[in-house]
Amino acid sequence: MELPSATGSMYTYAGGFVQHMLFEACNNGDLGIVKGMAMLLDKGRGQIREAVQAARLRGNPLGGMGALHIAASKGRLEVCRYLIEELRLDVDDADQEGRTPLIISTLCNHISTVKYLLDHGADVNKASHDGFTPLHHATCLGECGMVQLLLAKGACVDPVAYCGTPLHVAATEGRDGAMKILLDHNADFNKMVDGLTPLAAAINAAELKCVKLLTEPGAVVNGRRISKTAAKNGSTECFDYLMEETGANRNLSDNGESVDKRKATELKSLGNKAVEKKDYPSAAGFYSKAVDLYPDDATLFSNRSLCWHHMGDGGKALLDAYEMQEIAA
Repeated sequence: MELPSATGSMYTYAGGFVQHMLFEACNNGDLGIVKGMAMLLDKGRGQIREAVQAARLRGNPLGGMGALHIAASKGRLEVCRYLIEELRLDVDDADQEGRTPLIISTLCNHISTVKYLLDHGADVNKASHDGFTPLHHATCLGECGMVQLLLAKGACVDPVAYCGTPLHVAATEGRDGAMKILLDHNADFNKMVDGLTPLAAAINAAELKCVKLLTEPGAVVNGRRISKTAAKNGSTECFDYLMEETGANRNLSDNGESVDKRKATELKSLGNKAVEKKDYPSAAGFYSKAVDLYPDDATLFSNRSLCWHHMGDGGKALLDAYEMQEIAA
């Protein structure tokens, strides 16, 4: 990804011509000029670090970026080394959108710069104001090497942004390679954000490879949601695959009632009896087996949500509550 030029006429420079030349040298990787402009910017006060740290771009979309952001955006490693190791600039400095040099270098796919910043103290989990972390961006780009590097350096696998976790991003963008890496690092494939799980996001985007990857470890499948989504986006591949894999085409008994529905009703009754005894773990087990057989019964999710709540698992309780609302809608 290429950011707009940091030296174009659409931006203004509080430090005038000297600051302009500093930023242009950072952009071009001209270390000699960077050092010279840093000294001129200081004006002999002996506070070069403070002078360079205060230098900022103005104007969208790069407002608030400093010298380190610009060097990182172009992968100018020698300039980054000077700014961090000699001038001791803040490696986690943020622009007006909350983006750090690490986020910018990830966005621009400079893996060597990303590694350097991480090795010199950059916070791998620091997010911009929209909640996006470097891992979100690497996943969105489908850069598997970058995703692996960030995770190896301690990136949280399930940070939540406005659009969900990195797994949601992978599902929406069809980044199956990145998705596999996230799942191998135990990403939560049932994480609900704004009513959507990663599987629901993959179905919405008609990304069959991602749908398959998510169902393999056991992502919760809502038959009713699948049908509604398939009808909405006109995709049949995801629908057919999930119907086949989850056994949605159920056998019928002689009286026309679904055999699985009848079994689910029996399990639901056992779950209700366990709830009466306040044996919530057993009840949740019965309801879970019933859901596997007949996932279109909203009360199963409602009842199991209550069990999760009593067992202290608020995340699962919320997930089932959302599923119940979706079925009842």
